[in-house]
Amino acid sequence: MSDSPKIAVIEDEEQVRNLLSVVLNDADMVPLGASDGVEGLELVRKELPDLVLLDYTLPDGPSGLDIARELRKGADTMNIPIIVLTARLDDQLEEQFFEAGADDYIRKPNFKANLLIKRINAVLRRTRQASADVVQTEHLVIHPGRREVLVEGEPINLTPTEFDILYNLAQNKDRALTRRELLDRGGEDGEGVDRTVDVHVLSIRRKLGKYAWLVSTVWGVGYRLGTAPGT
Repeated sequence: MSDSPKIAVIEDEEQVRNLLSVVLNDADMVPLGASDGVEGLELVRKELPDLVLLDYTLPDGPSGLDIARELRKGADTMNIPIIVLTARLDDQLEEQFFEAGADDYIRKPNFKANLLIKRINAVLRRTRQASADVVQTEHLVIHPGRREVLVEGEPINLTPTEFDILYNLAQNKDRALTRRELLDRGGEDGEGVDRTVDVHVLSIRRKLGKYAWLVSTVWGVGYRLGTAPGT
């Protein structure tokens, strides 16, 4: 089908790549395979898929982490969602991927076909928000159609998931949102969602600089759009 999402699968193990292709085909998605980092970058830049499934350990050339960083630098690829699918059980690596712009992180020992498809659909749903309503607050202007955030008139470079979190907060500026409200992770347990949202919020605050207080923690609940310090 012409409207089926194209999914780039950058995975060096042929058996895993073939398995993922079957899973994606069964879900009415179009898999595009690459076996190493160089081939994967070329594939994404040429095909501009709807989403990238990315392994960390790749032979000869850039690692999955390098690829994520490169894709976030490109004007044509910076908004393509990235889901990391890796056997590396490393919390620090997971944080590095989120900081590099990944939207989700799945550990292969926990890999299940139905969960993967749910997570892909959840990310695609967030990044395909069709709302054209521009949200404006005292310090922020958010253009969902252009996926652009301006802070006091200056653009900041957010990943797709970071954009969605900040946009959601700005749309609901009068109330606190739970982490699950901020991030749909396809039915994952609460602890996994909490960790992911917290890492994304940390990155958003870093990019907001002196306006980091715009994302305020509400203890026991989640986050809300902050009010100016001292007010």
